[in-house]
Amino acid sequence: MKFTAFTPAAAFAVLLLMAAPANALTLEENDFEKGEVELQYEATYTDKNAEGSYEHEEEIEVQMGITDWLRLTVGIEYEEEEDEMSFRFSELEGEVQLKFLDPTKDIIGLGLFAGVSKEIESDEKSFAVGLITDKHINNWTLRGNLFYISDIDSDSDEKYDGVEYRYQIRYNVNKMVGLGVEGYGMNQDFDDSNEDDLTTHMIGPVLYYSFERANDKVRHASIKDVSKSGADGDDDEEGTEFELQAGVLFGTTDDTADVTFKWGLEIDF
Repeated sequence: MKFTAFTPAAAFAVLLLMAAPANALTLEENDFEKGEVELQYEATYTDKNAEGSYEHEEEIEVQMGITDWLRLTVGIEYEEEEDEMSFRFSELEGEVQLKFLDPTKDIIGLGLFAGVSKEIESDEKSFAVGLITDKHINNWTLRGNLFYISDIDSDSDEKYDGVEYRYQIRYNVNKMVGLGVEGYGMNQDFDDSNEDDLTTHMIGPVLYYSFERANDKVRHASIKDVSKSGADGDDDEEGTEFELQAGVLFGTTDDTADVTFKWGLEIDF
């Protein structure tokens, strides 16, 4: 589904004034084009290394390619913690992404990411800015994100700044299945990196499964990265692409939860 009107872009711009960068375990990428709309659902379940202690977060995002080099994202996050019987909305989200090099056309993909954050139940705000890189080599995809993050709530006595990284090494086994390794980490406080929950590192395997719906029927399709590079030779037939993801991540530091499960769905219109 392609959109060319400027009305959606104006709506995105308004929402950005009250939105936030994503906390879900997902990577930003440079594979987008003008008019492309993508719906993302991401979820995580974290064992917090204590009996009966856990955290369950879910996030829904809508991404839109305004041009071939500009994409805007809005979304909302909600969470559930132990002793809570229902989810509560926790954050609004907004992101701006600029693409300088296209991974399907240039030697490497390169983009700039920026976002701001606002928690729903408080006035706390933060922002993130950083680089997005990716590379396609035959059936392989290499992707990396590196962000600077900072608290911009001037009234807070617990302000922080730090860095966050994300990376993915993925192999497309065939047109349906992909296998990968993903890693996530952050240091949210340069001054006191020993504080609990401020320094985290995790890594683990992720499984990807893709299919496409076209002409009123479901058919298997190339995994997203392969189809966008034209490897399947079917660029003229457009359809709705679906990709399911599921993985388990293991903490590598004392401040990181031992196990985090992640799953999600991406729909490209």
